[in-house]
Amino acid sequence: MRPTSRQLALRDVAMASLLGVTANNGTNFGSEFSGEFGSDFGDEMGDDMFCADAVAASIPKPTATEALQAYRSQMTGKINRQKRESLINPNRGSDIKVERYSFTISQPLVIGAAAAISMTGQPDTTIRPQVLMMNAPSPMFATIQEIKVANVSVTVGTGGEDAFNYSALAVSKHLDMPTLTPANRATILGAYTGYVPPGFAVGLPVTFSASFKGPATIAG
Repeated sequence: MRPTSRQLALRDVAMASLLGVTANNGTNFGSEFSGEFGSDFGDEMGDDMFCADAVAASIPKPTATEALQAYRSQMTGKINRQKRESLINPNRGSDIKVERYSFTISQPLVIGAAAAISMTGQPDTTIRPQVLMMNAPSPMFATIQEIKVANVSVTVGTGGEDAFNYSALAVSKHLDMPTLTPANRATILGAYTGYVPPGFAVGLPVTFSASFKGPATIAG
């Protein structure tokens, strides 16, 4: 006959006392544990596991169409999340950090006093200008003879161009200009005609500016 667990425990009296199977030296040491951890110990865990298994077994297996719809829904949510995250961190996952910056060169003018325009400067970071904007308030305010970016002239021909062509009200201000690094310069040459636009007073000091806008590496 195979021995019972109690008989096996009694072979080691000290262990049996610790487990509450029998008292040690006439005491009831360990007996309180035997009462607390009786035959129903762990039943609640077994019931929970049984219920979970039963619920899982009751869920029907999705059809191929349902599985495809669930997958598409999951992927759509993931793509939408990535689009929203890109608004906060458009360079996430890229080892090259690029934003859209504005690089401006300027010079002072006095309204009513004709003057040569010679603006030049270099950016603090690498930028590829795609849009050029000038703050010419009206046509005939200034003429542009040359626009040079990174030692390359982006104006061809000998005719003067109205600076208003690059104003905030103008259209087609886009130019495919060379990449400009901190080692190169942008230069604009031309002339202020001395024309006094409506709303401006003769003798008013102003700043004439030209802004190059486009993708640029993040400045440190």
